[in-house]
Amino acid sequence: MQRKKITVVEDDQHIRDIIDILSTSESYEVTLCASAGAFRDSLSHLLPDLFILDMMLPDGNGIDICRELRADIATVAIPILVMSANVHALKALECGADLFIQKPFDIQIFVQYVKELLEGA
Repeated sequence: MQRKKITVVEDDQHIRDIIDILSTSESYEVTLCASAGAFRDSLSHLLPDLFILDMMLPDGNGIDICRELRADIATVAIPILVMSANVHALKALECGADLFIQKPFDIQIFVQYVKELLEGA
């Protein structure tokens, strides 16, 4: 069985590390991006089964990335989880995200959300 792939766009190194550890412990293959630019470069490779986007990035934001992904035929059906330290759930869902999680997040809830999104993928 092929491992599910997750692409994470998060500028905070500690949060990236936590998501990487949680995801690899669940046997997911993870691509980590610290910026919107790094994320766009990563799209030239194989597409993931799930995108996890931070809303606030040093060179852009997760809402714009989410809209771009929903407008592209190659990525329109890939689930998107948006996260933010601010309460922007409505904005996240308006851009087409499947789920929103507020940071700091409960690790067990985060893992559950990821599993739910990947099972539907």
